[in-house]
Parts: sequence; structure tokens; C-alpha cells
Amino acid sequence: MVLLGLSDIEVVRFSSHIFIIIAVVLAIGTFKRSRGGHMPYLPGLGIGFVVGLVGSALYAAFIFLYAHFIDQDYQQSLRTQDYFGTFLSPLALAGSITLLGLMIGAFTGYTLMMLYDNSGGSFENKKA
Repeated sequence: MVLLGLSDIEVVRFSSHIFIIIAVVLAIGTFKRSRGGHMPYLPGLGIGFVVGLVGSALYAAFIFLYAHFIDQDYQQSLRTQDYFGTFLSPLALAGSITLLGLMIGAFTGYTLMMLYDNSGGSFENKKA
């Protein structure tokens, strides 16, 4: 993003979380295929949670290390932007990136499990 001059555009930085959504979709799909099409609800939620946590933690660590050690000007750019109505240190910014990615991964897993859950817990099965 820095090479393309897009690092100051918040929408572009936020859109980088689309990779977490793609990773969760691929991970849940792979898990479902490995179990012969059966997809339990809680493991699907767990996959979304873990993929979101790991992906966003790696992204946040990269941003932190890049801004702190490689490009001090980028760190200054991050410090002057107004996140959540207050100043955030680079470490707090990394934490907020991780938390956002965790929520995106968990919500993606939750949404996919509404589609893939075939455990028989639907209203139609309970009614019969």
C-alpha cells in the first residue's frame, strides 16, 4: 500500500480484512470436505474464530514491526490519525487490528454456519 501511495486511505487499509473473510471461507470449506460434507456448528465457529485471530494477529504484528522499525514516517502517520476519537499507540493500534480481525473471522464463521450446519437442530426437525 505504501508503494502504491494508498497507505493514507483508511478504506483501503480496512479492506485488507477481506483476506480474513476469504481465509475463513476456505478453511471451513476444506474442513467440511474433509468430514464428508458433515459440518458441525461449534467447530465451524471455532475455525472462524481461530482463523480471524491468527490472520489479524499476523497482520497487526507486521504493521507494528513495519511502522516501528522500518518506516518511522509511517508510524508518525499512524499516530496523527484519529482512531476511535483518541490517540492510539502503535501497540494499542495492533491490538485494535487484532480485535477487529477476530470479530470479522468470528462473524464470518457464524454466518457460514447458518448455511452449512446440518446437525439436525432446525425447527422443522424438532417439530416432526
